[in-house]
Amino acid sequence: MEKNIQLEFDEILKNLINPFFKKRGFKKQGNNFNKKINNLVQVINIQKSRQNQEDNVSFTINIGFFDIEIYLENSSQIPKFIHDYDCQIRFRIGSVVHGNDYWYELTQKTKKEDLEIEIHYDLTNSLIPIFEKVIDLNHLKDFILKNEVVQITTTAIYKIKIFIKTNEFKKAEELLQSEYHRALNPKDYVSKTILPDGTEIIKTSKSAINTKYLEILKKIAETNGVVL
Repeated sequence: MEKNIQLEFDEILKNLINPFFKKRGFKKQGNNFNKKINNLVQVINIQKSRQNQEDNVSFTINIGFFDIEIYLENSSQIPKFIHDYDCQIRFRIGSVVHGNDYWYELTQKTKKEDLEIEIHYDLTNSLIPIFEKVIDLNHLKDFILKNEVVQITTTAIYKIKIFIKTNEFKKAEELLQSEYHRALNPKDYVSKTILPDGTEIIKTSKSAINTKYLEILKKIAETNGVVL
């Protein structure tokens, strides 16, 4: 007898994930969870794959940290509920559990109980220790510096702002100068297509200078006495 995979996914949410975060003080909206600590909001999002079928459900857990002060630098109002795409720092659970992207799989062959054990283990042993430690901007800075994947996935502008706010002026200055030089000299995008007969087609797309981004970097530099 075939299992109802969508029903099993809903049961994992209802019986494991939702109570897990509710017990730890998170507020819920849809498949999103928020918890405010000091000036940070810790954010969770359960994302289903767009490629899911009736007999196959893949999903992952997106994690974010939202700093209220940084957000208000460019906005007059904080969203009523923070989503992972609002966050300055975003990553997936796979990056801290496996060191790469990772999706949980529900199929006809999957034992739901085994998957629940795996998810609970990952949340308890990998995610919660991060949330317990990262409770302010200083701890968030330390987390970024110690996690290579998070360093790569965090945009330079947010790292610069976090370094400035946590008095890491040397790091902020070096990154600001290198990012300004990179933005001033954007690399062209080169793509290669190999046809069935083995012919290679190489196309180069000319990159344009993002003047608006340059102005933002200049303003940060001027405000903080950094020479570009």
